[in-house]
Amino acid sequence: MTDHEAFATRNDLMLRASGIEKTFTLHQQGGARIHALAGISLDVERGECVVLAGASGAGKSTLLRCMYGNYLATRGTIAVRDDSRAERHVSLTEAAPHEIIRLRTTTLGYVSQFLRVIPRVSSLDLVAEPLITRGVNEDDARERASALLERLNVPRRLWTLAPATFSGGEQQRVSIARGLIAEHPVLLLDEPTASLDAHNRDVVADLIAEARERGAAIVGIFHDEDTRERVATRIVRLASPSPMSTTDTNEAGALQSC
Repeated sequence: MTDHEAFATRNDLMLRASGIEKTFTLHQQGGARIHALAGISLDVERGECVVLAGASGAGKSTLLRCMYGNYLATRGTIAVRDDSRAERHVSLTEAAPHEIIRLRTTTLGYVSQFLRVIPRVSSLDLVAEPLITRGVNEDDARERASALLERLNVPRRLWTLAPATFSGGEQQRVSIARGLIAEHPVLLLDEPTASLDAHNRDVVADLIAEARERGAAIVGIFHDEDTRERVATRIVRLASPSPMSTTDTNEAGALQSC
């Protein structure tokens, strides 16, 4: 089934990856190649939280970055639902940069374990900014940002400060608030609880469950087993691709659902 047929006939389909391969070429190391993904296919529907599992090096974060448009897949296609278009989807692997930026505003949310700090911008403004970009009144956006920071136990004394000097856990909670506040239809979560204590992991798990219940399609990586089991509706295991030549037609990745 083509992407057009899939999105036209499956109203709950939000994200589709088909035959994804990704190879990195290290030009400063004699052109050595790293095979990060090979032959990965995955459909994600509304209300699902698909958790990626597998050993280090299996390509979990690489797959998320391909889905967000940070990396361009070497082969295969990634498509995201967009009902404003006649074909009802956008191909990330073919989209122009401005189209990817638009999707990140309207459709694709991404939370990393690392906060990309903007100098001299307060935590409150960092969290409110995605709503303001979407046209929400500034006062309303800041009110919603305050409520989310409060729920994530970020101390009020930090809200007016830029988070460059915050602890790892505090920065991560600001990053989570920024990534979740806009309630994107598709959420990509790359180890969002890696630096959190048990109590705050529980808070994040609750937020993820609420996003799923409102219909978000979620793909995430969680190394904490308790959190993974709590949020996952499906666990997909990736196996490390074989380090063979990219021209070898037998190259294939392993993908299992459980």
